Amino acid sequence: MSTEKGMKVLRNAVGVAAAIMMLMIAMPARAQAPYGVMSSMSTPYPGFFSLADPGRFDLIVFGGGFGSNKYGTAQEGFQGEQTLTRYLGLVGRITGYELWEGEGFANPLDPGGPVSSRLNFGRFQGGLDFLITPLTHLYLLGGKDVGNSDAATIEGDFSTWLFVHSYHPISFMTSTVHNFQNSVTSSSIDIRTVVGSTENFLFTAGGGGAIYGGGFVSGVAGQGGPDLGVYYRPWRLGADVQGGYGSADQYGQIAIYKQFSWLE
Repeated sequence: MSTEKGMKVLRNAVGVAAAIMMLMIAMPARAQAPYGVMSSMSTPYPGFFSLADPGRFDLIVFGGGFGSNKYGTAQEGFQGEQTLTRYLGLVGRITGYELWEGEGFANPLDPGGPVSSRLNFGRFQGGLDFLITPLTHLYLLGGKDVGNSDAATIEGDFSTWLFVHSYHPISFMTSTVHNFQNSVTSSSIDIRTVVGSTENFLFTAGGGGAIYGGGFVSGVAGQGGPDLGVYYRPWRLGADVQGGYGSADQYGQIAIYKQFSWLE
């Protein structure tokens, strides 16, 4: 290659490099980084403020009970959720509780109030459901009790599925409630894995429990043990059972729920 041709190639290369540099300077900063990194950082939740289309209303009807030699409870209610956007839902929950004291007949809802062997109250809560990922929910709720309890409450619920593409996905759930009447904070946790799945049924197994303290509770109390769950897909119907040991000695509990959904 002659000197003249070499200089011409060099000038062309310099010109192209200069043009690329000017283009990079003129482009937004997000385009100067790897596409996969910056595109996900710039719009991690696209259309966050756009209304969900179509919208969906979900209704969960539930019931269950807890039994030990110290106290027992029964509860029933329903939760409704209306989607607002792809990542945000409006939630309302109504729960009825019946509480039986097995010994002492003290009032755990209001330790300074009248004693009773049975307490009945309803809990009305409302709040928001944040869909952090397609399989991760964070519920923030507040509300008020009526009946034998008139406490204000605040609650946070978190649930997610991990390793969903494996043979044994893992479900993790936790919930924390603070009662402003008796100043008790209670938290529950549940970890399970899928142990079997068919076209119609889903079977899970794991462990969980609860821990609570504050108010009239001396120190920290709680209980825990293994649990099992079954879900029937065609009816969207599920049941969970758990047994174990803790501050209430041996205990057992069961929960049953049914899901409904309507597109709008």
